[in-house]
Amino acid sequence: MIKAEKTWSLKEIDEANGSTKGTAFLAFKQLKDGFDEGRDFYYLSAEQDHREIERLRTAGRIYASSVNAVLLTESGYNAVVDFLEG
Repeated sequence: MIKAEKTWSLKEIDEANGSTKGTAFLAFKQLKDGFDEGRDFYYLSAEQDHREIERLRTAGRIYASSVNAVLLTESGYNAVVDFLEG
């Protein structure tokens, strides 16, 4: 699934842009209807993807309080960053 391509977490986008926690998430929510899961982002659910989520948490890629996770592909990342730079 996501192993073969570079992905960005919402936390990584917040940190790279010097934004407060949740800024990238709010942008993602605004853009989500135009995104295709599997092309623009991956959704990791706590129920099905708990091991991957824990690896991301341990690596510091997601917020410690995250239950589920969203990882953006290059197209999703570019759309969120463009939206934030608006």
